[in-house]
Amino acid sequence: MPTMTDLAVIGAGPGGYTAAIRGAQKGLDVVLVERETVGGVCLNHGCIPAKALIHAAGFQKDIDHWNALGIKTGPVDVDFDAIQDWKDSVIDTLDQQVLDSLDHHGVEVIEGTARFADSNTLHVDNDSGTSDDEPQPITFETAIIATGSDPIEIPGLEYDQKGVISSREILQVDEVPDEIVVVGGGYIGMEAVTKFSKFGARVKIVEALDRVLTQFEPEIVDSIQETSEMYDDEIYTSTLAQGVEYDDGRPVLVAEQDDEEIRLPGDYIVVAAGREPTAAYDRLGLATTDIEHTDNGVIDVDDQLRTADDSILAIGDAAGPPYLAHVAAHEGKIAAAVAAGEERAVDTEYMPTVMYTDPEVATVGLSEAAATEQYDDVVVGRMPMATSGRALTTDKTSGYLKVIADSDEQLLGVRIVGARASDTIAEATLALELEASLGDIVTTMHAHPTFPETLVEAAEAARDEAIHAY
Repeated sequence: MPTMTDLAVIGAGPGGYTAAIRGAQKGLDVVLVERETVGGVCLNHGCIPAKALIHAAGFQKDIDHWNALGIKTGPVDVDFDAIQDWKDSVIDTLDQQVLDSLDHHGVEVIEGTARFADSNTLHVDNDSGTSDDEPQPITFETAIIATGSDPIEIPGLEYDQKGVISSREILQVDEVPDEIVVVGGGYIGMEAVTKFSKFGARVKIVEALDRVLTQFEPEIVDSIQETSEMYDDEIYTSTLAQGVEYDDGRPVLVAEQDDEEIRLPGDYIVVAAGREPTAAYDRLGLATTDIEHTDNGVIDVDDQLRTADDSILAIGDAAGPPYLAHVAAHEGKIAAAVAAGEERAVDTEYMPTVMYTDPEVATVGLSEAAATEQYDDVVVGRMPMATSGRALTTDKTSGYLKVIADSDEQLLGVRIVGARASDTIAEATLALELEASLGDIVTTMHAHPTFPETLVEAAEAARDEAIHAY
């Protein structure tokens, strides 16, 4: 007999498990199907392990600061196996918390690979490899596709070649490599520089475009490159990766720069050229439904996350960029509400973006350039982190916070380069969502000393009322 459910969710990453839990909270009977590990790539192979290693890698800068304070330390011995064990314990804790929450809300979790038999039926293969295992049928009123994305594979740098790996595998290495070549100068590549350079590796970045981090304005990129030589010394821009060769079994990236061949050896060549949806046409059996999608697998959805098939929705990476975990989780909540019959729609106008370099980078809303194009008059306020009491007391003085507003002092955007930018951007995002003005920000009392005080000071600077920034 087939399993019958109100809501079937395919994929248990941040979008999928969030959708499943929210659907259950809305009173729906929910089945969640996952082919690998609950928590998805973000929790197990991406966001969480990457940020754990970045945190662990910060020891060297902290120790230098301790010595300057008078706290003398001896030689540091890095046990990378122990660091990896600690990172894995963080993942295990979060995985278990997700499983406990799914169980608490009565979500049935089924292991296996789901494919559509028709617009209201899934078949789930348990992937055991035995021929006598029949697919498990699931009939549903509504399905949500949350199948995530995979690293893009570059011709000539296929992952089946020795030493050529993705951003997933580099987080699982047994020891700190001496040299790494990263192909791709986006945030994944630059975060790889952050953690492994601090652990002592030599990291080289190869980027096809004329600068790294093209998703951020040049002012931000210039700021972080000025902060540390690790973001500038070995970055090869306008350089095309061609393929891989081997020298005594060690991979060597062959690339072209200014019509000349360059060769960059490394213990690993990490391909970090972006991601693409894993909602593969064949694997999911989309041809048995009315779903429409692009040639590269992005499923077409409306603002309610409905596909062209009335009974199926798609969220997160499966529905296209931006490929961010917090976007997937947000869409999961919306999709679950739609599945429960509510009138909800996605609004990502104020979507924060964070990069965990050193210093961190966080943005939300319009950049100064975009605001200038859309508005006749724009006011800008900037607060250097070096004038922040909290930044000085923690030796985190690099960077700045900038607010952008229109001539009526309506907040339009915020840019942060500095420590705890990933935390402070939350207040800026809320201010934009609540249509706050500069006056609203400057009249909101903030605790002292804190990093979010820089938002107040930047708003005051935009009004020529700054106390510390001048």
